[in-house]
Amino acid sequence: MRYFKFYGAIGLLLQALPVQSQTLEVPWFDNVPRSDYYQRVSSPNQAALEASFLSLFRDQREDGLTEFYQLQREQWQSLEVILASSKTKLGWGAFGYRPSSENALFLQTPHRYFDLHTAAIAETAWQHDLAQVYMSNSIHRYAGQEQKPKTNSDISNARRSPLLAASEAWMAEQPDGVIVQLHGYAKSKRVTEAGRNADIILSHGTSEQFMHETRLHDIQSCLAAQLNVTVLRYPEEVGELGGTQNNVAQALARWGKSEHFVHVEMSREVRDSLVSDKDKTLRAMQCILGAASE
Repeated sequence: MRYFKFYGAIGLLLQALPVQSQTLEVPWFDNVPRSDYYQRVSSPNQAALEASFLSLFRDQREDGLTEFYQLQREQWQSLEVILASSKTKLGWGAFGYRPSSENALFLQTPHRYFDLHTAAIAETAWQHDLAQVYMSNSIHRYAGQEQKPKTNSDISNARRSPLLAASEAWMAEQPDGVIVQLHGYAKSKRVTEAGRNADIILSHGTSEQFMHETRLHDIQSCLAAQLNVTVLRYPEEVGELGGTQNNVAQALARWGKSEHFVHVEMSREVRDSLVSDKDKTLRAMQCILGAASE
């Protein structure tokens, strides 16, 4: 019965995007300001970031975030969009937030300069009203290794990060919402046959196998049908690229909410195909949105 409901909803979504997304795209930066330095997030910074993001998501108050981000409010239709870019001396990424959005989806691309095209794919989804929040990095994931002292500038892997703070604050306000991260991989670097044969690998960022893993099944079936690619689930069908070291995945696991985190790994071939075809990108993201809204 669930699958019937899911595909009925997806069918309607895929037939026509919302009218507003066809007429006026949601504002986003022409270019995310890129940083060449990453400021390690201290424990007090982490607490301040989480409290500030919580204030933004709960009350649309941005005053706490102005210490770390340059914020601007843009009009979209009769609604408001909040855009923020990290101060370049920090390197803490950029995000967009639409308080009025009914799509309880937080879309993330933590490796925009390493996982080619993931940001472009996500930004197409954001601009067509498919997520309430979108966040991306503003410095290369390995740039911190060149600093003295070395620091972890991978915002999806570091013990403390602005991505983690925003994710925890958003989930506190959207307990039924879903966080989706887009990543990329090279088939030639996979160590298993299943990994080399997969076009997309889905996971909840944990090696635990859930008895009722309906969300990943739904996304898998829809993506396979829409894109005509091989989609596998970790750990049941493939044993690598499960996102188990991901800081957001680990945080949600501690909360007992692993099924609210969806880690999407895409091969280079899939990313090339999506970035060259906006309609295909939107169909793929509608698959994820449909599962997130169930």
